[in-house]
Amino acid sequence: MKSRLKLGRLGLVPGWSAAVLLVGEVLLFSWLLAPTDGRPHSFANLENFALVLKYSAVFSLGAIGAALIIGSGGIDLAPGAVMALASVVAGHLLTNEGWSWGNAALTSLAVGTAFGALAAVLVTLLELPPFVATLGTMGVARGSAFLITEGRFYDLSAHLPRDFQPLGVPLNWWPGLLVLLCTTVFHLLLTRTALGRHILAVGSNPVAARYAGVRVAHVQAFVYVCGGFLAALAGVLLAFVQGQGKADLALGYELDIIAAAVIGGASLSGGRASVVGAVFGALIFGVLRNALTQFPGGTFADRLVLGIAVLVVVVLDRLATRKALQERG
Repeated sequence: MKSRLKLGRLGLVPGWSAAVLLVGEVLLFSWLLAPTDGRPHSFANLENFALVLKYSAVFSLGAIGAALIIGSGGIDLAPGAVMALASVVAGHLLTNEGWSWGNAALTSLAVGTAFGALAAVLVTLLELPPFVATLGTMGVARGSAFLITEGRFYDLSAHLPRDFQPLGVPLNWWPGLLVLLCTTVFHLLLTRTALGRHILAVGSNPVAARYAGVRVAHVQAFVYVCGGFLAALAGVLLAFVQGQGKADLALGYELDIIAAAVIGGASLSGGRASVVGAVFGALIFGVLRNALTQFPGGTFADRLVLGIAVLVVVVLDRLATRKALQERG
């Protein structure tokens, strides 16, 4: 009875503090970028906010997968490479093989899911450290994308209707709809199901979870497969929105995705994660990128500021984890 009670408590970390931080960030940049000569506001306007939401969608989808994996005690370095490979597969099938956009997209999703399954096999069956396993899958995915393209890129926009509306929905609506759908599904899974509680239990203490009857390997496999699927979904979305399939797409996205999940409430020590918080984390970095480009020289400070933000978040996470362990001891 005690073990069940503990497993149930692990799902109660909502990560809503990231939403407060997001609101504060928007207010801060709205003030700093406020025009003084009567011109329209270049940051605080609906068109710019829609742009932030659109381009944060890719990071949001990746961050949802990262939240699940980190919550289970793992790590995934491959989402950016899987995104690139998914865009390349979709581009190749659409432009070179003449496939329909639907079949090309579904095949890309299957490829990305297969890479998630490969990482799952390496972690659960071969018992490789998640860092090593996903570093390997990252190299294989990115290398496969370069091998397929031979250094070129696929122009999807030339093979799609000018007013392309998948399933009758405008293309610009799809990023927001997919994020909303995936956030709802995986938030409910993590907070309202036994599987969600098991994910966090495995991340908190895999040995105790195993004694409590949790199939640890199955849970770990599930989160990596989900991570591969969500990364591929983000890659397909990126390919159709940008109209390109490229092997060097999403370079360095891994850092931002992991940081978004952590700032949204996931603990790098495992046992704590929030899907909603991860999406807010992705929006925090999306707003930051958008606002920095509007400051003189801000574009060059992009990676510096993001790197500092990641270090601050990780240090705070470590301090909080250490304090929690001391209180338990």
